[in-house]
Amino acid sequence: MKDTAVPGLSTETRRGFIVLGLPAQISWQNYAGIREEVSRALSLACAGARGTRRGGVVVDFGDAVLLDAAGLVLMARAETRAQLLGCPLRAVVPALSAHVRRALHLTGLDRLVPVFADVASATAAPVPEAAPGEVDTTHVLDAIRALHPGDAGLTPTPPAPSELMITTTAAGDGDHTVVHLSGVLDEVTVPRLGETLTTLVEGDERHLMVRMHDRLGVRCDPLPILLGIRWRVAAEGGCLALPAMPARLREVIDREGLGSVFTGCRSAGDRVLSGAGSG
Repeated sequence: MKDTAVPGLSTETRRGFIVLGLPAQISWQNYAGIREEVSRALSLACAGARGTRRGGVVVDFGDAVLLDAAGLVLMARAETRAQLLGCPLRAVVPALSAHVRRALHLTGLDRLVPVFADVASATAAPVPEAAPGEVDTTHVLDAIRALHPGDAGLTPTPPAPSELMITTTAAGDGDHTVVHLSGVLDEVTVPRLGETLTTLVEGDERHLMVRMHDRLGVRCDPLPILLGIRWRVAAEGGCLALPAMPARLREVIDREGLGSVFTGCRSAGDRVLSGAGSG
């Protein structure tokens, strides 16, 4: 078993699965490092399993203690990425870790991510055929918030309020709606973006482009909200495109293999954008 850059986190390969052993304590303090290792493992497992029916990622909680909502959010977001990549994700929670099993059950995570008692059974179980459709973890995140009311923002320490300017324009094709962003995306302003996109979707807007100003500050990962909206519009034949992303967001999306998820549903995307106003 090999140690990683995250203290207490280890990785090994068993029967074609990448197994990540989690640290003894999981909290917002080590969340970012663990999430990066899980994302890397999913990308590697997906690449190694192409054309086969074996492989995937196993997250072994072992004797880990959940100090806050971080471990639950980790699994919810990892399952979304696993579905996008077509890579099986499994969790190992020993029978003695009753608090972790209870948290997975109360939030509904155990209905999204198969839970096993040990690594041997998790890596021995056959990989089923991929189920059609996408996984929506919105209800799970809501349940996590209810279980951990102190982590209402699902972030460690929210920064001071900052500004985010959101304007919308009609695209040149008469079908797409362009959402222009400038200012700062952080733990405080990202929910506003989610509210705006949700309002558009509920108003029967199904073809969206989120166009980010070249100086937009990205201080947190907006992918959970963007992925949630993307699933909603895609389920009805729509799309959510992210043209001209800031470098930091592009790095995150490329690292996790999500570039193709946020492309427009038409090849004339450049023409559509060129016909859109600046708001």
